[in-house]
Amino acid sequence: MFITFSLLVANCAYQHHERLDGSGYPRGIKGDEIHYFGKIIAVADVFDAVTSNRVYRKAMLPHQGLEVLYAGVGKKFDNTIIEAFRRAVAIYPNGLSVELNDGRKGVVSAQNEGIGDRPMIRILEEDGEQIKEPYEVDLNKNLHLLIMKCLNIQEPA
Repeated sequence: MFITFSLLVANCAYQHHERLDGSGYPRGIKGDEIHYFGKIIAVADVFDAVTSNRVYRKAMLPHQGLEVLYAGVGKKFDNTIIEAFRRAVAIYPNGLSVELNDGRKGVVSAQNEGIGDRPMIRILEEDGEQIKEPYEVDLNKNLHLLIMKCLNIQEPA
């Protein structure tokens, strides 16, 4: 079977390893020489690469992957694209067990639309003890609270 792609799709796929500062490949082009869609694909590709297990390293957690992207803002990646990506992706997915900066532990129970790094947390433990009646904490409304650890990360089989 022979599949054809538009020239635009092929060009963007070809450019997805290019970087704003010209340090990418295969052509070392930079800035506006890279198609906008190629810049979008680059951000998604890097996030996928660093948050996936590799034979040479374990996957990073989603929030760590986002930090890799932030480290490249203005040099490697377009800030507007990274901010749109951040708003669209659940950095802390539902079901992830977490520990907050005040020591409470819980599980991500829901997402705040457009704010993937400030989810709702169902608190299950306080002061090292399970609580009888879990309750919800909205990190978007409690800006002093931060997720400090992700607790139920599974090792690859």
